[in-house]
Amino acid sequence: MKALEKYFIRKRILIEKKLQFKYAGVILVMVLASCALIILTVYFSCWYSLTEENASVQTAAAIGNMLNKLNLMILFELPILLVIAASIGIVLSHKIAGPVYRLQKAARDVSHGDLTISVSLRSNDELRNLSDAFNSVIENMRRLVSKDKKLIFELSQITNNLYASLKDKKINESDALALIRKLNDLVGELKTLILQYKIEKG
Repeated sequence: MKALEKYFIRKRILIEKKLQFKYAGVILVMVLASCALIILTVYFSCWYSLTEENASVQTAAAIGNMLNKLNLMILFELPILLVIAASIGIVLSHKIAGPVYRLQKAARDVSHGDLTISVSLRSNDELRNLSDAFNSVIENMRRLVSKDKKLIFELSQITNNLYASLKDKKINESDALALIRKLNDLVGELKTLILQYKIEKG
């Protein structure tokens, strides 16, 4: 079921709607601004040609004909161009939104203590360097926590054995001292591991 769910998530175009619509909006604004600049340039050029003293009737008719064609283009072709631009924007943004979605989900899982996950992206997705860095962080955390767990387990076993031996008076002083030295060594290892974590600023 999870593999099937993953398959469908990867096939959805709109994953992070807010991000993708913002991305598509930026592309639309750029296309609109470019079109507006071109249209204004054409209109001003035509207006300038019409206001010249030696402009003939034929020139005015040709310019009027050209402006009619431009108006038709603005009415019919520009909306199609904007729809195409918006669609391209959404499809391109999917290459960013998909990885963002996966990284957010992985970060939530890690914040709940799951260090077994890793982020896998498609070959044509963006943010691959970020996902690789994220996976490296999780791998390092997994390694450190695994060492911590191992040391804590050993400490627990030794303290339980020492307690049971002392309680039953089945241990001599030299054996007790050897166990205490072993405990000290394990605590030292644990301190060294814990010092690798930076939990305070400065």
